[in-house]
Amino acid sequence: MPDDTAPPAELLRTRDILGREVVGADGRKAGTIKDLLLARDGSRTHFLALDLGLFKNQVLVPVDEVEPGATGFVLRRWTAEDLQALPAYQPDRPLTAALLAEMATAHPRRYGDLRAAGVAPPSGDGVVLPLKQARKFRLAEGAPDLRGWNVFGADGERVGVVTELLVQPTAGKVRYLDVDLMEDLFSLAEDRHVLVPLEAVSLKERGRDIWFEDAPADIVKRLPAYTGGEPDLALLERVDAVFAQAASRGAPLADVASPGDEGASHAGPLEPGRGPLEPGPGLTERGRLPEASPPGELPYAARPPRADDEAPRPRPDDWPT
Repeated sequence: MPDDTAPPAELLRTRDILGREVVGADGRKAGTIKDLLLARDGSRTHFLALDLGLFKNQVLVPVDEVEPGATGFVLRRWTAEDLQALPAYQPDRPLTAALLAEMATAHPRRYGDLRAAGVAPPSGDGVVLPLKQARKFRLAEGAPDLRGWNVFGADGERVGVVTELLVQPTAGKVRYLDVDLMEDLFSLAEDRHVLVPLEAVSLKERGRDIWFEDAPADIVKRLPAYTGGEPDLALLERVDAVFAQAASRGAPLADVASPGDEGASHAGPLEPGRGPLEPGPGLTERGRLPEASPPGELPYAARPPRADDEAPRPRPDDWPT
C-alpha cells in the first residue's frame, strides 16, 4: 500500500500527469491533461494541453499556472470559464515561433506580457461596457445602429462585422466597436473579436460600411482579442496605442469614401484635456430627448466631412453594396 505519510515527490513522472483531472480556481472541473509540450531543447515544459471535453477539444495552459492538488491538479488563478475564451489547440499543427507570438499578442493576459499583471478594469467615469449591459442608455434617435455593418481597412480589405457597441455611460458616448474578424486575418483556431475605437473610423451610412481612417486591415493582428463583457484598462490602452500609432504615421492609406456616399461622417479628432476618445453623443438616457444633430450629419460625428471624402473608395468586388 502507498505510504500516505511519505513526503510528496519533487519530480513527477509523465504517467503521474497525463490523464489527470484539472480543477479551476473556482473549484469547478476545468479539463483533463492530454499532453505536455516541451521546449525544442528539452530545457523545460512550457504548456499542458487540456482536454475540455467540449467542441473546442484542447487548449494550452502555461505549466506555471498549474500546481498539484489533493487528487489531481489545480489552476492557480484561472477558472473553468477562463479556459473557454482561449484559442483551440490543434495537436497536428506545429507551434511555430510565429504562432506563439500571435498567442502572446492576441491573449496577453494568458500567454503574453500581461500574464503576471493584475487586471485593472476602468472605474468611475472610465467604465466602458457593451451597450446591452448599459441598462439606462439607448442609441439616440436618428443614430445609426452600427451592429451588422461591415468593416474595411483603409487599404480596401474587409476586416469583419460589427457585433456590438461599447459605451461609456457617464459620458453618454459610444467608445468602441466590437468587430468579429474575418478568419483569414489571423492564424489561431478561434472566433476572434477585437475592439476598434470609434474615433479611428469613418461611417458610410448608405453602404452600411465602416472604414479605418489610417490603418490597413491587417492592423488587427496587433490588437488583443476581446472576449466579451467589460474590458480591462490595460487592454483598452493597448488598443488605443495601436490606432494612435497608425494615425501618427501621416496621411491615410486610402482616405476616401465608398461610391455613392455623400457626406460621410467621421469620429472626432484628439482634443487637449479631453482624452483620446471623444467621438460625439450617440447615446441618450432613456426617456430624455437626444441632442439635435445638424441635418445630414450622423449623431456620432464630431467634425465635418473632409473634401476628399467625395472621391471614390475601392470596394471588394465580391462584397455586395
